[in-house]
Amino acid sequence: MNEGRAPAPDFDSSRYDRPNAKWVCGNARGGCPCRMGPSPSGQCRATTECEPYLVLKQGETKGTWVCARPPEWGGKCQAGPLPDGRCCNEIPPCRPVRSLRGRRRILTCSAVALSAAVLLLGLSGSNRDAFLNPRPLSRSHSGVEFSHLAAGSGGGQGCVLCHGDAHANMADLVIGALQTSQGSLRWAALTSIHPKDFSRMDHSCLGCHQDKAFHQLDVARPTSCSVCHKEHQGPGPMAAVATAACTACHGDAKQMMASRELSRPLPAILFARRDLAGIVHAVPRPPEGYTDVITSFAVDHPEFRVLREKSRDQNTLKFNHRLHLGGQNIPLVDGHPLDCAYCHKPDASKSYMATVTFEASCRACHALSFDDHNPAMTLPHGDVAFVRAYLRSLPSQYAEYGARVMGVPPGEIGPFVRRQMESLREREHDGDQLERSVFLSNGRVGPSPALAGAGGAARTPFTGCALCHEVTWAAGQGPWVTPPRTPNRWLPLASFSHAAHATTACSQCHAAGASELTSDVILPNQQTCARCHSPKGGAKDNCTSCHVYHNEQPSMSAKEPLAFLQ
Repeated sequence: MNEGRAPAPDFDSSRYDRPNAKWVCGNARGGCPCRMGPSPSGQCRATTECEPYLVLKQGETKGTWVCARPPEWGGKCQAGPLPDGRCCNEIPPCRPVRSLRGRRRILTCSAVALSAAVLLLGLSGSNRDAFLNPRPLSRSHSGVEFSHLAAGSGGGQGCVLCHGDAHANMADLVIGALQTSQGSLRWAALTSIHPKDFSRMDHSCLGCHQDKAFHQLDVARPTSCSVCHKEHQGPGPMAAVATAACTACHGDAKQMMASRELSRPLPAILFARRDLAGIVHAVPRPPEGYTDVITSFAVDHPEFRVLREKSRDQNTLKFNHRLHLGGQNIPLVDGHPLDCAYCHKPDASKSYMATVTFEASCRACHALSFDDHNPAMTLPHGDVAFVRAYLRSLPSQYAEYGARVMGVPPGEIGPFVRRQMESLREREHDGDQLERSVFLSNGRVGPSPALAGAGGAARTPFTGCALCHEVTWAAGQGPWVTPPRTPNRWLPLASFSHAAHATTACSQCHAAGASELTSDVILPNQQTCARCHSPKGGAKDNCTSCHVYHNEQPSMSAKEPLAFLQ
């Protein structure tokens, strides 16, 4: 009640219900609680129904006792007070019960005391590490190998490697708890992926992972390592990064807009990756960075940029997939029609395809026999200088061929060589003309029957280097064959494994049977992948299945050219 404010005229202090009382009258359940109620210590204070008062009339010395029972309790009783002034209606005592507030207070105090006792025993006992450890660590952060790495880093042993306060005493733990930001204890902060302040633990992570910066340099909202990389999930491999950790930013339009503004003034070399092997074909990084809003691969993932921007294969090698896979004149190889797997074989990692080579994939059908009368005489492949040296040493080559292959006796080698050279001059006139025919012709040098090749395949007669290669002839310098550069990586910012797709037919993803030009990029589009990699398709579709998100520390002094910046 406020000071200076009088109570209501009908206020009865003897019947005032106090919700903060620790005890309640035992008769309250029957709807007849006594007016006084229990004492603060929980004792019943019931005596009589009223306290009679004495009425003295003028001239009287003894007076009359009058019942004081209020109207709401039945009014004045008929019997009235006893002669000595006591009430004639005694109230039987009850057993007071604790109020809701009283029971809640006991529960709260018990929980606090129990928690404090458990913390004291757990944090101070010999089982402290086991008490603090929720679940076993992953294989990456436990075991003998990790112990050796930890010993070399000088960071101590056990939990303290990651948790700097793991060996702190109780006083330091209490001080650390009191210094914790109150904002981090808000429900919104506790239930949201972002933000959380694990900067001290990030220091521990970077102590070993020195080459790992978080994601890319245009991240608008930095995030701690432990937000995405969950430890203490049990032994075995470390738990994969959940898609929700990625879409928390990439699915937020405001975050992507902020990241776009950060990307535009940054040079592309800061985002370059130098861990790619082989020949990489990739479109340049967008000026605004990769800031499309994506919530799911199957729902709103954009088309792969190499297809969306209609990039072309710049390889100068001339090749027709449609002709080789479905041409009527293509011979059988090992008794079977030519298929993708004959040329395209997995590399050592089984993830990507090895580079197609002439010796392994082409020579069985494409003979480099320049002399129709001596089909086993074949040109070397792969080096212009070797080819020119071979042509300029034809007498020696014919001599070796006659002795080794044809079985010409030693005394007849000379005449054999002269006959072959004269026959060759009749067709090509001189050595210079022969070289030009070999390098620049894109048709047959002369009529020739099909030759038997490896595996029983019919070998196509040699028609000239220019049939498959880009060849130029500079005056005074001779021929130059542009080296073919067949990309082995088309999506350098994504990881892929052919081994994981071994049961899928090549034609389901690659429309090679319809491609007639080398410049065609025969990649599956995003919708083709999403047929399987989606909740409906059943294959995993989490972001980290394809994307590696860490960016190495940038080096502004790097001078070497980068594949996707050229």
